[in-house]
Amino acid sequence: MRKSTLTVLAATAALLMLATPAFASALPRAKWESSAKEGTWNHNGFVFQNDMWSCPQVACGKQTIWADSASNWGAVSKMAAGNTAVLTYPDIAKVFNNRRVSTFRQIRNGFTESMPSQHNGLSAEAADDVWLNNYKIEMMIWVDKVGRSIAGSRRIGSATISGQHFTVWHYGASEFIFDLNHNETSGQTNVLASIDWLISHGQVPKGARLTQVQFGWEIASTNGQAENFKLSKYWLHT
Repeated sequence: MRKSTLTVLAATAALLMLATPAFASALPRAKWESSAKEGTWNHNGFVFQNDMWSCPQVACGKQTIWADSASNWGAVSKMAAGNTAVLTYPDIAKVFNNRRVSTFRQIRNGFTESMPSQHNGLSAEAADDVWLNNYKIEMMIWVDKVGRSIAGSRRIGSATISGQHFTVWHYGASEFIFDLNHNETSGQTNVLASIDWLISHGQVPKGARLTQVQFGWEIASTNGQAENFKLSKYWLHT
């Protein structure tokens, strides 16, 4: 749909207001950085993605992803105050080219992440985003959330995965969310066991194929301030 000239001007003005000099000072020195909407970097078998998938729009500000390695990367993001819908997902990803899930003995990752220490007005969560069947089925594992709502989702059960307790939700046509019952900034997620739970409960086909595994932050709002999101440890074992 073509936007009206007024909407485009409003979006441009919002972006200019959010792009302040303080933003640049928040960025660390790194081997790679990108402020492009779909900026990507392939490094040591991983893909780093700025993934501003719901931008541009008035609520979107500037976001820059930076990276040295899988265990030293992050993003500086500045999204409008009061916004509640996810705008971006800066992440690290590994592509699996639709290999059958049944052929894996394990799919597990470890992480240590941090979100802004000032939570006032922040709306974001750290999460795995797992894609199955050529991006037709999405499974998220939320591990650390601030100001995020699961509204609009339907509860389909409770799951204990590797000793961790989750509420499992179904959102929209084909998205499933494992919501950890406490916030955890450092730990592990058992991706394969989570997929197997969905299969055993009839939510995902037995012949499901793994397309991609990602980890990052879904960001809706940073209260209009440039804020730092950082991953200081990450591994993925399959």
